Amino acid sequence: MTDIAPHSPETPGAAGVLKPLDPELRPEVREWAKGLRTIWIATGMTMSRFAGRNPIDKSTLSRYLSGRRVPPDQWFLNALLAILAERGKEVSEEVRDHLHDLQMRALETVQPGEYRRRLVSDRLEFAIIQRDEAQRYARSVEEELAERIRQVGELKDQHERLRAARDADRAAAQAEKEDLDREISALTARLARARERATDAESRCCHLEQLLEQLQGPALAASHDFLKGIDLTDPNAVTGLMGAMLKAAMREQVEVLADHVAANALVREAADVAGLLEAMLKAGTRSQAGLLARRAAVDTPVYYPSDVIRLLEAMLGVGGQEQVRALAGRSAAETSLRNIRDVIRLLEAMRRAAVDEQALRLITRAAAEVPIAFASSHSTTNVIRLLEVMEEAGADRSAAELSRRIVARASFDDATNVTLLLEAMRRAGAVEQAVALAEQAAVHLPVGEASPMARLLEAMYRVSAGKQATALAARVVASVPVHDPGAMVDLLEVLRSGAMDEIMGVLFRRIAAYTAVVDAAIAARLLGSMLDAGMAAPASQFAARTAGHSPVHDTTSVGRLLILMRQAGMAEASGTLAARVVAANSLERATDVIWLLEMMCNEGCGSMPRN
Repeated sequence: MTDIAPHSPETPGAAGVLKPLDPELRPEVREWAKGLRTIWIATGMTMSRFAGRNPIDKSTLSRYLSGRRVPPDQWFLNALLAILAERGKEVSEEVRDHLHDLQMRALETVQPGEYRRRLVSDRLEFAIIQRDEAQRYARSVEEELAERIRQVGELKDQHERLRAARDADRAAAQAEKEDLDREISALTARLARARERATDAESRCCHLEQLLEQLQGPALAASHDFLKGIDLTDPNAVTGLMGAMLKAAMREQVEVLADHVAANALVREAADVAGLLEAMLKAGTRSQAGLLARRAAVDTPVYYPSDVIRLLEAMLGVGGQEQVRALAGRSAAETSLRNIRDVIRLLEAMRRAAVDEQALRLITRAAAEVPIAFASSHSTTNVIRLLEVMEEAGADRSAAELSRRIVARASFDDATNVTLLLEAMRRAGAVEQAVALAEQAAVHLPVGEASPMARLLEAMYRVSAGKQATALAARVVASVPVHDPGAMVDLLEVLRSGAMDEIMGVLFRRIAAYTAVVDAAIAARLLGSMLDAGMAAPASQFAARTAGHSPVHDTTSVGRLLILMRQAGMAEASGTLAARVVAANSLERATDVIWLLEMMCNEGCGSMPRN
């Protein structure tokens, strides 16, 4: 049973003085007594010491250890196991369950009345746990309901703020509000059912307490009498009863109960059916679980995606692929698509369950029906994830349909979100719709910081929306903030890749006048770009500002600036910069500058790279 070694006795002859077991003991009692004695010897306790620590006398201890009496409850066994744990010899759950089963079989043999009382006591304890869980669930639903109401309040506030916005934005907010209102109605109904269950659980506790009192009297006529009066149509009661019976090693009764559940259990709630299937699998009644799964696949409502996911996973555990396909087929046609995140999770569950045909049917529905709103960055993330799921499933037509709806409802207040949508559409093969989105962005998107705008222009090029990128670039160069020189470098590289020379000229003139000169290396790259593009006037203006304001501690970058200025014939600017370098550095560093100036006068200096 266990590899527990005997503990050194606390006093001479402590645990090794047990008399041999009576050969007349019944086999069940003998097995229990042998297991109990093994644990007792491992503790190394004496009867006197144990009796002194616990509310038990030595004579009762002797009867327990000799098998002449079986403890009616678990406190004695638990006390011994606690002593072992204190001494670093904690036994496994398997050993605990084995000892409990031995005790219950022995108790049933010699004290059937006490055995039945113990069973009902265990059931009462489990029913109390079920009641507490039902009450906790009701509280969680109340909290979720409160959160939904809070969200509705926020949406109402947002709706007021967006009153002056475009009609499409107002419609999106209103649609989401209506979805939340429907969720609140559904959650209110679920809360009512949860409170009903909590009340039922309390009633079951009262009933079991009465039954326990009855069992203190004359023994029941038959071992199955304790089932009378239990509502076997209540999923919580059934799972609790099955667990208690399994713990009590009532294998035959568990089979009878599983047969009853498979044939008669209500299948009105997917979550309840999933709980029953999980309990039946744990009890080893797989064939009965299969029968229940077949009924559920046909009759169980599939409205809530989260409940359908749990039921699908439970059916997979049963091994009923046919039932999984049937349930997934009904879900594809009937499950609510109000919450895009739940739809994504359901599609992912269907993919795991290898019901790709049903997943494609659900994708087709989702493309046409799932609410599209862009009230937050999370909304955009969910829409993009749905496009990714469609891409993974090879559902090009559905991706195109969803993308058309995205274009109609898209919000153009954030360049990063538009960029992410364009990339997702491109990967999903919805290039035509991506071009349509780019066309709207080119007109309606406010011009923001340079770096996000540069990434958006790159995304437009990747979906072959060159015309739209040119239109947006014309707006960008006219009004984008130009204070950040690094962002200007990034934006110029994107414009150069699109051969937008005329548009770049507008940006060069603004850079020459306003971009901060805070880094000699970046200033050299900007000046080189202007010279390469033949923009002499902006280059001269920028060179003059750079010569007067650029930091000069980076000799290498300053040297590049001097070379560029020399090559462009900007003698005044290069002289000003050289003078600042000499004034700002030590004599040794000044020698370095002189060397650089001499190098510029040499024949090969013109071939040096500009950046």
